[in-house]
Amino acid sequence: MDVGSVVNQGLIGMQKSQSSMLQSAQQIARAGTTQRDNPQANDVAEPLINIKVQSQLFDSSAKVVKAADEAIGTLLDVRA
Repeated sequence: MDVGSVVNQGLIGMQKSQSSMLQSAQQIARAGTTQRDNPQANDVAEPLINIKVQSQLFDSSAKVVKAADEAIGTLLDVRA
């Protein structure tokens, strides 16, 4: 696996986490406004947990990108 594909995988992970966090935030917003008649839809615990999990996944993916960036820098230093 080359460094470029590692960067791409890290970025894909970050994008997926961001999308999932946005979806959970929308669920929380809907629970407080439009779905007052449906108590099950008002449960915000699961979306809150998902935001926390996705935040950790986002951070992990960012670390992958950072490590790949540092590897590229090291390779360029060795090459120079």
